[in-house]
Amino acid sequence: MKKITYIIAFLFSTSLFSQTITVDNTTNSPAQLVDLLLGNSCVLVSNISISSPQSVAYFNRNTSSFPINEGIIIRNGVAINTQGLYNNTNLSTQINTNTDAYLQNLSNSSGQTAAITDVAFLEFDFIPLSNTFSFDFLFASNEYGQYQCGFSDVFAFVLTDLTSGVSTNLAVIPGSSTPVTVKDIRNAAYNNACASSNPSFFDIFNVSNPTMSTLNMRGHTVIMNAASAVVPNTPYKIRLVIGDYNDS
Repeated sequence: MKKITYIIAFLFSTSLFSQTITVDNTTNSPAQLVDLLLGNSCVLVSNISISSPQSVAYFNRNTSSFPINEGIIIRNGVAINTQGLYNNTNLSTQINTNTDAYLQNLSNSSGQTAAITDVAFLEFDFIPLSNTFSFDFLFASNEYGQYQCGFSDVFAFVLTDLTSGVSTNLAVIPGSSTPVTVKDIRNAAYNNACASSNPSFFDIFNVSNPTMSTLNMRGHTVIMNAASAVVPNTPYKIRLVIGDYNDS
């Protein structure tokens, strides 16, 4: 079975009970999705681009217990397949065969050697008016459980200072420079063939209790924060990007 990974990013976090998230890939323009991501942040935005409306979409918690109220979903494949209870179907789809140089280098640096493909992204340029830039996110993957000991699909939030050309990945485990991946955040309770890794950052494994799942994904992390100091009135680019490793 092909393994698909995706990320969710946004600001607001609350909790209620039951039901599942809904996903909408037709109502919001890329500009509206960026507005949703940034909320009331003090930034001037331009040059917005997404890989595909099939892969980059709006989601809403929809009275479920999912820990983020609403936001953006970026998925390898069809984002709308993420809504509904976990049922072990529609886990694998492919939109493109594109790769990404930054993700490939990140993957290679972790000891993996195969190609990154089926890349999905949201990116835009911005000029901050304040000295910080941040948003909340969580990471979900269909590699959790059965595949979590093997290899990892790769994602990054690449912040580039357009004046200096320096790029930094903001999608890291809190308090470290370690990228967020299945191999780096996993709990051996769901596959004891390998040891746990930063298990305190893993949250929900839906395979164990699908009737209580809030989305059709095997598992996901806790909410984390992507943040960086920035220089006011300096141009930056942010690229939220994810790719499949080794398969389509």
